[in-house]
This record gives sequence, C-alpha cells and structure tokens, in this order.
Amino acid sequence: MKNSENTVLALTTIEFPVRYDADGQTIRDAKGMMVCDVRGWSKIQFMDKAQKRHDAIGELITTLLNKYSDEQIPDLEELMLGV
Repeated sequence: MKNSENTVLALTTIEFPVRYDADGQTIRDAKGMMVCDVRGWSKIQFMDKAQKRHDAIGELITTLLNKYSDEQIPDLEELMLGV
C-alpha cells in the first residue's frame, strides 16, 4: 500500500502509542500532547448511553491509530522514500 505524503507526515508527528482521555475527550500521544478532540455530541446526545457511546468512539479511534502505527512505523524510513 502506497502511503501519501500526508500519511507519512502524520505518522512522523505523533508519538505512539496514543491513548483516549475520557475526562478531556481527547486523544493524546505518548508524550501527552493532544492529537485531536473527540467531539460528536450532535447526534449522540439524543441516543441511549450517550457518554458511553462517545467514549467508545474515542477508544475505537485510538485503537485504530495504534494498530495502523504498529503496521506502518517499522517501515517508516521506507515509507518516506516512497512518497
């Protein structure tokens, strides 16, 4: 899979692993720097278990980012050459 320049830029910006901070509703990297806010209350606020749903989305995004980095980071130098 060929990665775009933006993907390589993102991977070299974030210190993995990332974690979801439910109190701040943010995703933070290994150094504690905020990667992104998790905001999605517009639809979720009217659904059953709104807070649990919101946190589940934050956890899912974190899991996906970490899984992606596990698959891509070992070859990051090669990725950077291929862009």
